[in-house]
Amino acid sequence: MNRIFISISILLLLGSCATTIRSVKVTYPPHLSLPENIKNIAVLNRTKVDSTKKDNNIIESVLTGEAIFGDLIGAEECVNSFVIEMNRYNSPHTFVPVDHLLSRKQVNIKTPDPLPWQVLKTICRKNGCDALMVLETFDTNSDNLISTVFSGLNILKSGGYIAPKQINYSVTYSWRLYDTLSQSVFDQFGDQLQQSVTVSPVEAVPTSAILNTGNYIGDNSARRYLPVVMWQDRYIFKRGNDQLKVAWRTAITNDWTGAMEKWNALSKSVNSKVAGRACFNMALGCEVKGEIDIAKSWAQKAFTDYKVRKARNYLSVLNYLPK
Repeated sequence: MNRIFISISILLLLGSCATTIRSVKVTYPPHLSLPENIKNIAVLNRTKVDSTKKDNNIIESVLTGEAIFGDLIGAEECVNSFVIEMNRYNSPHTFVPVDHLLSRKQVNIKTPDPLPWQVLKTICRKNGCDALMVLETFDTNSDNLISTVFSGLNILKSGGYIAPKQINYSVTYSWRLYDTLSQSVFDQFGDQLQQSVTVSPVEAVPTSAILNTGNYIGDNSARRYLPVVMWQDRYIFKRGNDQLKVAWRTAITNDWTGAMEKWNALSKSVNSKVAGRACFNMALGCEVKGEIDIAKSWAQKAFTDYKVRKARNYLSVLNYLPK
């Protein structure tokens, strides 16, 4: 009995040693892939209020507890942050033209109507771009009510002390991506970001806080069009025959193309164990290259055709990845 137990234990140990866990850098597709015809994107800021509305902007700033003209400053930070993040990756060249400020009449947060195509074409010809990414709205509001401000000012005038408090503020923003080749709005999205900051009750939301929020919104908006790169711990088969060992060593030196060529050939092996493990590793190679759908096919083949149990769990993981 003891001999049988020892034999089974050795077999399980040898089986478990066939795989190892390796941390790999995988690339997932962006939330939204840009059309191939878009090579250069100009980013515009349409949040500037018509100069005749300046007084209204000051009134709105006081009533909503925002810094005077803080929205425009935050919007500029948002635009610049979007450009910087887009240009970190192999994406369409993105830039801010010199004449990038467009005025609008609305003082409120309502998204304005789309820009006329004749205007868009003129801007594209002038700047040599294929598309325009336009920040349509950027509006800050806080819960620091005007009554709180006035009561605080009265206390200060009488020589009293007002302790700083946390106030909540929100930034509502919206974007449009105009594709001038197809004359269509390729993408339109927006959101409201909730934030908080500690200030004196008689102060507006600091400009620095609005700048930080604008920076975050610009970064996050750009990632909508960028691949997602992450490090993940994954199983990889390193044994089965000599060729699998060579392919494994090729992969851990980061030559995934070379390793996949070997695994692809081994997936046709008459040895079902070798073929199944090669199929599993092919799924991993495809995931590393960002080919998620093909990775699923290889994992499915490893499980259904060769009964590789780890492939079933791996397939479940692949099904929950970003699409």
